[in-house]
Amino acid sequence: MIRSLFSLAFAVALLLPGVVLAQEQAFANRATELKDRPSFDGRTLSPVPDGTAVKVLSRQGGWTQVDMGGNKGWIRVFHLRFPSTVEQSSGGGALSGLTSIFGFGGGKRGPESSKVATIGIRGLTPEDFQSSSPDPAALKKLQSYRSDRASAERFAKEAKLAPVRIDYAKGS
Repeated sequence: MIRSLFSLAFAVALLLPGVVLAQEQAFANRATELKDRPSFDGRTLSPVPDGTAVKVLSRQGGWTQVDMGGNKGWIRVFHLRFPSTVEQSSGGGALSGLTSIFGFGGGKRGPESSKVATIGIRGLTPEDFQSSSPDPAALKKLQSYRSDRASAERFAKEAKLAPVRIDYAKGS
């Protein structure tokens, strides 16, 4: 009996992250585009206005597959914000996580809203650098994203950003 309860608890614990991800909602934090594949070169399916709610379906590197009102596609994870609910518990101990899953944990306070963003993107390996070759077209495309000083200052003013002077850290 105890073994089957433990097996059931273990199975539920393994499935919970998938259920949470399937129900996760996000919002566009800037105007962006819904792409047909997780690539900058993907075909644009539709524009995504700032603040648009989307349902997260899956993640692949720096891209997130979303459902936006029936339209499925890919958005850069950096263009999304993820509100979440965090429950604080006064209890601790080895079983506090399991007991909170099944609703046994005592001393809970109500949910607190917070914003959490975590992104995991695979880095480059030494082999990637050794097998790389120059791509002038990609460099030209990258340079097209550059902003001039006037538009950067206009953006900062519209966002009500103020300049801040930060001194260099002194060596220890």
